[in-house]
Amino acid sequence: MRTLIFALLSTLVACAPAGSSEIEPPTEQLAPGTATLVLDITNVRNASGTVYCALFQSARGFPGASPIIGGALSAPARVGTIRCAWSSLPPGEYAVSVYHDENSNQRTDTSPFGAPTEGYGASRNNLPAAAAPTFDENKLRVDSGANVTGSIQLRY
Repeated sequence: MRTLIFALLSTLVACAPAGSSEIEPPTEQLAPGTATLVLDITNVRNASGTVYCALFQSARGFPGASPIIGGALSAPARVGTIRCAWSSLPPGEYAVSVYHDENSNQRTDTSPFGAPTEGYGASRNNLPAAAAPTFDENKLRVDSGANVTGSIQLRY
């Protein structure tokens, strides 16, 4: 069961390089809005690989690749904190999943027991011990014109 749960996390390659045939391209276009969502990704343990952030407006696909055009962000890893920010969002509920691909193999590596060996997180830091994070437990309310900020602490 734990292997299955963390296999779901392996799809957190929200910004996999072009040519990755396993990731569906984003298909949802959000209406222009006036809100921003800024999340600081903390506890990045090393400068290896890439940190990926994926934005969701529904449970569809969460915590995998973002279905939203422009919803996937990435940054080279560095020790400490990395910022993921989205602007011009319409009001609504959003959740973000995060994944630190330390060895740049475009998947979350796991131990023989199925536990992730690379960092992962979600927008409200609600990460059940034996299950993948859910949209409902990690959603944030974003109102028109709001500047919503928060932080996601990576779990390794």
